[in-house]
Parts: sequence; structure tokens; C-alpha cells
Amino acid sequence: MQSEVPGEQVFGESDGSTYSATLCQADGVWYCSSFVVDEHNILLNGESWPTREAALDAIRRIASGDRAPL
Repeated sequence: MQSEVPGEQVFGESDGSTYSATLCQADGVWYCSSFVVDEHNILLNGESWPTREAALDAIRRIASGDRAPL
């Protein structure tokens, strides 16, 4: 049985880009159910992270262009 935490909306700015994401947690991992950078939907191809902090760091880095989605 999957245990899921309701989605959390996060917003921010990173290196001149604005972003919004819906972070969710299920079965001990965090993932984005939606991710928008400068009004463009970004597909994260099922990426997940072990902690909320790791998820936030990844989406900030992707939004700034420091790293590409997997």
C-alpha cells in the first residue's frame, strides 16, 4: 500500500528564472508532480529524491540551468 503526502506548492527564483513545483512524497521518496520554469512545463522523467531538501536543491539547480533534468 502506497502512503502519499498531499502535494506541497513551492515557488522561487533561481539565477533569474522563476519556478513553481508541486512536491509530493510517497513510499519514502520525494518527487514533482508538476514543474514550471519561466512559464514552461519541465518533464522530470520520474526523478525522485530521498529528502525534501534534496528535491528542493535539484529543482533550484534545474531552474537555474546548472543541471538538466534526467
